[in-house]
Amino acid sequence: MIIASASFAANDINTKIAVEFLPVTEIIVIRGVTASIFAFSMACFVHGVSQLKTIANRNLFWRSLFEASVGPILITCYAFLPLATVTAVMQFGPFIGMIAGIYLFKETVGWRRWCAAAVAFLGVLLIIKPGSEAFQPIVIPVLFAATLGVARDIQSRKIGNTVPPFVVPLATSLMSILIASALTPIFRPLGFKAWGPWLWPDLYSFAISSLAGIFLVLANMFAFLAFRSGNMSAVSPFRYFYLFFAVIGGMIVFAEFPDYLAFLGMTLIVAGGIYLLHRERLRAKHAAVAAIPPGAQ
Repeated sequence: MIIASASFAANDINTKIAVEFLPVTEIIVIRGVTASIFAFSMACFVHGVSQLKTIANRNLFWRSLFEASVGPILITCYAFLPLATVTAVMQFGPFIGMIAGIYLFKETVGWRRWCAAAVAFLGVLLIIKPGSEAFQPIVIPVLFAATLGVARDIQSRKIGNTVPPFVVPLATSLMSILIASALTPIFRPLGFKAWGPWLWPDLYSFAISSLAGIFLVLANMFAFLAFRSGNMSAVSPFRYFYLFFAVIGGMIVFAEFPDYLAFLGMTLIVAGGIYLLHRERLRAKHAAVAAIPPGAQ
């Protein structure tokens, strides 16, 4: 999971560099084509051509749709916000998932988990600073992207072991190309620089966008393997290395240094998230013990 987190951060860094030269949709298409070619080659080599038919999995379709919808939102926000800010707000996703579990799966949430959610939400407020001059409304779509991430994770659960690892990023990459192509004529008239007309990329911007696609495939593949082969409660805390790599990358590459309040907010989000995962682990353990017949204990 640490390798997956580093790969996600590397994808974000390359994508944020590319958005300085190319419009969002063009980056997504270049990144998507590169990722599709790479994922297709690896899927054929590792899993065999016969496994490509699993791309028709219905749950994989919805997962790809949600995941591919996150890309245009985040890349647009990269044009206006520091990398660490976008990444930190995205870490609020598990708490959105907790709330979704209440309404979708009728799950019971105790006061401890609500407190963890409140602490993490306070962390988000410290980062985005609503009501101050530092507040930028463009951060609101990041919360929507985090919600889409929750929907993606729900669909990932349903996929299980029915789809090989490299087929997952292949489906996502193809869906990203379709969504970017469809959004281009819709958003271009709005006049946003990040959604401007396509340009003929130079070698540097093309290479950066393509490299982002390779890192994106590796990130999705390693994350999929981590959650499939490891205990979820043990693996999940390591995804917060994503924020660590994003902060370090933002400092080194973009000279973006979060202020003290932002650092405090990131700390609260990570602390709340780890505690939430801890409570989930205890809850699963108690449920497993309760499921054992009295005579078998």
